[in-house]
Amino acid sequence: MRSAFIFALATALSQTVSATYADTLDKNINEITIQAYTAVAVISSPSLNQPLPIADSSEFLSKIPGANVNSNGALTGIAQYRGLFGDRVSVALDGAPLLTGGPNAMDTPLSYAPAALLAELSLHRGIAPVSVAQESLGGHIQVQLDRGQFNQLGKFKFSGLANSQFADNGQQASSNLRMVAANNQHRLALLLSHSKGANSEAGDGSVRQGTQHQRSRSDLSYAWQDQTRSAEIYMGQHYVKNTGTAALAMDIASIDTDLLGINLSADINGLNLTGHLAWSDVVHFMDNHSLRQSPLMAMNYRTNLATADNLSWTLKAQIPVAFGQLTLGTDGNLSNHQAIISNPQNSLFELVNFNAVERDIIGLFAELDGLVGRNWQYQLGVRFNQISLDAGQVAATGMLGMMANNANALAMQFNAAQRDIQHHNTDLLVKLSRDISSTTHLNIDLGIKQRAPAYQELYLWLPLPVTAGLADGRSYIGNLQLNAESANEINLGIEHSRDKFYFAPQIFYRRINDYIQGMPTSDMTANRISHMMSGAPALMHSNLEAEIYGLDADWRYRLSPNWSIDGLVSYVRGKQTQTGDNLYRIAPPNSRISLHFHPQSHESRLRLTLESHLYAKQTKTASFNQEQSSAGYAIVNISGRWSISQSLQLWAGIGNLLDRAASHHLSGRNRLTGSDIAVGQAMPELGRNLSLGLQISW
Repeated sequence: MRSAFIFALATALSQTVSATYADTLDKNINEITIQAYTAVAVISSPSLNQPLPIADSSEFLSKIPGANVNSNGALTGIAQYRGLFGDRVSVALDGAPLLTGGPNAMDTPLSYAPAALLAELSLHRGIAPVSVAQESLGGHIQVQLDRGQFNQLGKFKFSGLANSQFADNGQQASSNLRMVAANNQHRLALLLSHSKGANSEAGDGSVRQGTQHQRSRSDLSYAWQDQTRSAEIYMGQHYVKNTGTAALAMDIASIDTDLLGINLSADINGLNLTGHLAWSDVVHFMDNHSLRQSPLMAMNYRTNLATADNLSWTLKAQIPVAFGQLTLGTDGNLSNHQAIISNPQNSLFELVNFNAVERDIIGLFAELDGLVGRNWQYQLGVRFNQISLDAGQVAATGMLGMMANNANALAMQFNAAQRDIQHHNTDLLVKLSRDISSTTHLNIDLGIKQRAPAYQELYLWLPLPVTAGLADGRSYIGNLQLNAESANEINLGIEHSRDKFYFAPQIFYRRINDYIQGMPTSDMTANRISHMMSGAPALMHSNLEAEIYGLDADWRYRLSPNWSIDGLVSYVRGKQTQTGDNLYRIAPPNSRISLHFHPQSHESRLRLTLESHLYAKQTKTASFNQEQSSAGYAIVNISGRWSISQSLQLWAGIGNLLDRAASHHLSGRNRLTGSDIAVGQAMPELGRNLSLGLQISW
């Protein structure tokens, strides 16, 4: 069945995500600007850089209302939106769903899109349309690499840019290159990026062990277009080595990923067809001894080899109809995972953690956009997903005594169980919008979104802290009887815009049936192993009832022709409805305020920004995994850019200007011994950080 789908759809097509954008107060392409809309929030960076160094693109999420990031390492930021994170948030690169190769999400989706190569990062505020992602219970994020533009002339034009920046805290450095040759029909682009950093310091001077990183990213693409058709093929390589993940049990020794994709589009007598086909392959080594203090006993050394690959596609047709526009489509994502843990000090030890795991999704969707009367616009969407999962047999060798007996018992129990699992999920969505006045617009979203369990939640047969980046330090075990999560959600938004002022608040409520969370297990064999390894009983992935609600907003105001101010505010509350316990790792209330000096004069070459991030304390923590509360704090940054000429720019910035010692509630807990940061303490924020950069364009 699976090979038949691959054969039938391997010639297929590619996906594009359509969105409507509004005007912003400032459209200078040499700035990273935040454009927020009721439908889509966009971060654009055509200049491929910004004054304050950002290694992981997930850090941009803190600039979007309702969004944030769970940080487990320098390149291991997990997207969070309105209290949901990890596999619940869909992330796509150039239309293709991103594959996480490691079972503990060390190579998070956004790590594949370095900030310096980013053209755009967008997030659907409210409930994501059914046409943009297969499983988007927690929202959808789309990232695009900047491969340049076609030239309007028939003659080829060569363009590009090169930039480098350096930051003193942690000796962070980044160098990036974009070269484009294009005319009005053909475009060839090469993107290169290399970044690295050593262990950095917190505001109190303590060394943040496990924050070193090194990453290289390349992308080569060719695109063709005429008046009605376009095609693009790209290939990329992503390589990470010697990168710390202090909140996890192991660090990244290496991640080697190959990517390939094709995007197609055509307009045929008003019928718009788009398609995408993409493939990726990941080889990921991790260990607990090369970048951190080695275990005291040889029996505790661990190396994990994880491999994964996926093939994805989308075919979409937008059809004009008498009452609006009808979108019909199909998509798929076939993924494979394998992970084997070994001990370099003991050749007999081998733990088959995940074996021949398959997680395949085939989807069908339809959307209808139109008008009701004169005032109401609507979008009706329906999606059906078939999710098929399977796993091979597992084993553990080289263990001794009671540990070996218990592990073998769990392996036999898992191998005898029914592991071929299917879920048939349906998403429904209604979007309504209308103008209340000439300056105010109303949006209403009503939806049902579903997500099948992740493979870790099903097939983790031995209690281990392998949880797709949950990073709570507890040992978990999978549950083959899990139901799919189903969220009923309502989202209300108002967008108010005048000449100098913009304000877009939204409120939301989401009730999640069969929410998947770890709970104490009655499996005594699993508990015995967990006690031996971590000193605490195991948690089993289980279905519960939960609710998440809150509000978020963004705003901006033009103070004068040269000065503007903008900001955002986010509040989210998540809890179990049965026990009253809080959900784990929920962002505290937070806000961002930025003051900009952006002269409108063409002669002006200097631009400045002063911004403050404020986080409230978080005391509504999850007791099920002993989550600790966190204190509130504020961070102040200042940055500037000087355009020496049209082709040469300098920029500088100071992050954490006041050298504040603070810890973000969403930062992981340190698991490194021998560090300035105590084991179990939240990883602190980066201390004062001076950065300088230079860019040349042609």
